[in-house]
Amino acid sequence: MRTLLPVAVGSSSLVLVGVGALRIGWLPPAGAVFLTVAAALLILAWLVAASAWPRLEVYAPATCRGPAVKPRVALTFDDGPDPESTPALLAALDAAGARATFFVLVDRAEQHPELLRAIAERHEVALHGPSHDTRLVFAAPARGAADLIAGQDRIQALCGQRPRWYRPPFGVLSPRLGAALARTELRLVWCSLRTGDGVGASPQALREACAVAMAGDILLLHEGPRAARTALPVILQDLRALGLEPVTVGALLESSE
Repeated sequence: MRTLLPVAVGSSSLVLVGVGALRIGWLPPAGAVFLTVAAALLILAWLVAASAWPRLEVYAPATCRGPAVKPRVALTFDDGPDPESTPALLAALDAAGARATFFVLVDRAEQHPELLRAIAERHEVALHGPSHDTRLVFAAPARGAADLIAGQDRIQALCGQRPRWYRPPFGVLSPRLGAALARTELRLVWCSLRTGDGVGASPQALREACAVAMAGDILLLHEGPRAARTALPVILQDLRALGLEPVTVGALLESSE
């Protein structure tokens, strides 16, 4: 929680200034109360922001991009496997000779094991959670760690790959989830380019979002009834035109080796 330190110091300073000013008569009691409330609100706002933005690394270390030493980007897809989108995504990736990382949900993998195995044949499988909810945010660290490890075990049993990376649903974190992750071998992977397709972006908007990709970026896209399943072929063409090779997270992070 190292990035919380500047906020904590700033908030404490506001409180100390308020108390000191009150004692020497520079502020009325109402002014001191105002500074104290402002300090509390500052910390609260930061904690809420930290829950929504893993890249702040308040609750856990997060990998948001890879090295830019090679012209590579990592394509990642959340929320699968999905019978509507997975076959289309795999076909587009295979046609382009591209690789990607799929952050899968355990419950959906168990519903569609054949799709999970199809992903694992040529691509990287990572963990998105037991299901698409935020239960692990509130679970005790020991329970959360047990659920994450069980998810790894189940995915490995279904497709032969053991997930190394984890991305929480909605990107939501908490101190408990951070502590749970620390008890596992999973590495938190977020993104450097959030395309917005999870909130209804059109195929053209998704294409434009991906067009600003640079070497080392981790692109976040989604499965299901989203723009990625129709826009991916042209996105792959655009990335190639930029001289960027779409690879897995693992390949991107190993680019410097």
